[in-house]
Amino acid sequence: MLWLWVHLITWILLTIVVVVGLNVAVEKMVPWAMTARVLYLVAIISGVILLWNTWQYNPVLSTIKVILALGLIAFIEIAFGRKQSGKGNRTMIWWALGFCVLVGVVGLFLSQGRPFLH
Repeated sequence: MLWLWVHLITWILLTIVVVVGLNVAVEKMVPWAMTARVLYLVAIISGVILLWNTWQYNPVLSTIKVILALGLIAFIEIAFGRKQSGKGNRTMIWWALGFCVLVGVVGLFLSQGRPFLH
């Protein structure tokens, strides 16, 4: 249960960091992007540990969650890169937020609603 909380809190913090980081001025964006990268590491480590538990009863959804999470990380990096090059826009922020919510919903479904429903 500890790893589930670590994973959940990390993704919530990552969502906040990404939304704030994509809303600040380009000159102030670097610390937010670096914080997001540290949070990726924590999310990946806790996600791999959780994957061992979820793979036993739902390998298909586990695979989908891994692909979505890695895709989200790639999308966030692209969004930060576009913002840094001056090509970022509000649409990227909404897509990043929506993608974070999608990954979170799939994760909660995969964990059978834990820690909230059990």
